[in-house]
Amino acid sequence: MSAPNSIALPLPFEWGCATSAFQIEGAASLGGKLPSIWDDFCTQPGNIKDGSNGLTACDHVHRMRDDVALIADLGFRHYRFSIAWSRVINERGQPNAAGFDFYKRLLDELARKGITPNATLFHWDLPSHLKGGWLNRDTAYRFADYARCVARELGDALPRVATLNEPWCSAFLGYDLGVFAPGHQNREESLAAAHHLMLAHGLAMQAWRGMRDDTALGIVLNPELCDAASDNPADRQAARMAELERNDVFLNPLFGRDWPAEMQTQIGSLATVRQEGDLAICAQPLDFIGLNYYTRSVARAPRSAHEKSRGYAFVPPSGDALPLTDIGWEICPEGLGRMVRNLTGQWPLPPIWITENGAADNTEVGATGECQDTLRLGYLQSHLAELSQLVQSGFDIRGYYVWSLMDNFEWAHGYTQRFGVVHVDYATQQRTPKASAHWLSDLMRRQSIDAA
Repeated sequence: MSAPNSIALPLPFEWGCATSAFQIEGAASLGGKLPSIWDDFCTQPGNIKDGSNGLTACDHVHRMRDDVALIADLGFRHYRFSIAWSRVINERGQPNAAGFDFYKRLLDELARKGITPNATLFHWDLPSHLKGGWLNRDTAYRFADYARCVARELGDALPRVATLNEPWCSAFLGYDLGVFAPGHQNREESLAAAHHLMLAHGLAMQAWRGMRDDTALGIVLNPELCDAASDNPADRQAARMAELERNDVFLNPLFGRDWPAEMQTQIGSLATVRQEGDLAICAQPLDFIGLNYYTRSVARAPRSAHEKSRGYAFVPPSGDALPLTDIGWEICPEGLGRMVRNLTGQWPLPPIWITENGAADNTEVGATGECQDTLRLGYLQSHLAELSQLVQSGFDIRGYYVWSLMDNFEWAHGYTQRFGVVHVDYATQQRTPKASAHWLSDLMRRQSIDAA
């Protein structure tokens, strides 16, 4: 299948694929790796849809060379991955040589194949031994120590580093809704966690720059595009509250702005965690920002006490308005453009990378040995056409990373949802590139030829 003429992203546009440590690495206790809060969360009955865990996942630690060769064979020249904090730092806060050795070998292999790494320091797998987790201000300082250590051990091979991936998920899914580790359900705690995450971001930026000044540093967010369920003022206000939580709580501190008054009210008795001088720490100069986009949301006015504590409730997608992916998310490519325009209109964003975009398509490998993931293929085509329009309109978007390189442990969904452009047979660990992977390979090749 040839690339649509509507997709034109001139070089030096970056084409990449993305993964995260807990979702693919496995080797959960190899070489002194310590447990993370996700290891703990997986042991608690009912937390993971299929009762699975990340102990083996895609066994990437043992299959790393083959996986890097696969990335290269598909034509990706950029690879976004995360470093497992609990693999490289021991309980005393010292570097774990065996853990760092894995990432050094990964970076050497990427370099050998001509693939540029794009690393994330934290993709949700907080070490279990950090008491209090993100409710403890000290965790932010331990994160800065970790960043300093990574800069020393790996910094010469990392041209671009993001501090956090989607801190909204860690804070609000982990401490308010309770569907992510550590599984708390307390609105005030979620806002305290959000603040400490952004404090950690700022402290880590300072720590890294204290070690090196040749790394592009930034953060990866998953901004909200939220439509109101109706024109009713209460529904419109609910959509606004959802966007304040998802966007303003994280973007405001990046640029030295305080939270909206509504969010300051909701933190309630934990307001004292926000100390004088914190905003200045959060507002470190950004070299880039990563934006992850999958779908839009629709909000209605809150009804229950828990809904009222946050000021909104989401309306579950039905498939009536827009088609759904296999995980039940609406396919809304125009939302990508609306989201970028909304954010750039409100905040002075640095250069943008789309660091995650993709779809759950659970198509299996057929009798012929091929995986015809037509749902994902259509999703990628429509979203890349939207992205192309944004770039052609002058938005400073410099790269696109498909989520994900391969099927993996999809957090609370376990292995029930497949986001990869490469199929993984978890029983055999066989990797099979899907139709979407072959289409992307062709698109990247054509884009390179056209831009030459």
